Amino acid sequence: MAGPRGGDRRGSPPRIGLAARLEHVVDRHSVRPGAWLLRRTRGRVVRLWRRRALVLTTRGRRSGRPRTVVVQYFPDGADMVVVAANSGLPVQPAWYLNLLDHPRAVVEVEGRTVPVHAEPMTRDEAAAWWPRVLAAAPDYARYPRRTDRPIPLVRLVPLTTEVPPCR
Repeated sequence: MAGPRGGDRRGSPPRIGLAARLEHVVDRHSVRPGAWLLRRTRGRVVRLWRRRALVLTTRGRRSGRPRTVVVQYFPDGADMVVVAANSGLPVQPAWYLNLLDHPRAVVEVEGRTVPVHAEPMTRDEAAAWWPRVLAAAPDYARYPRRTDRPIPLVRLVPLTTEVPPCR
């Protein structure tokens, strides 16, 4: 019988499909070249696919060291909304957990380096925003089908006052 996380009653985790595992491996191993390419092209390379991506640097919640990832974003005025999908895996992405512990981060977007403050959306806010995500990136529809966990959305709000980077 299925438990609250999709596994059986004995507490086993839900089965992770091959597609989700492969997508996650590719995402993890493409951070360095992806960040280099985004920086080099000032984000224009992803516009070929009608997408927008940024380089996000957080402070590791355990190590305190800078951690960098490339994530797709959805503009909302000056703010940037990012989705903590983690390829639909049953665990939250590390960058999201880092932002929960240390909400100040730095993004590199369209050739600019911007200090931001992360504000996780409530479930209601995320549900209201989800259609905008799907309108821009319909492939995100597969992530909720892969996992039982809610998929958080985070608003990255540019800081108007200068703060030291999380490096």
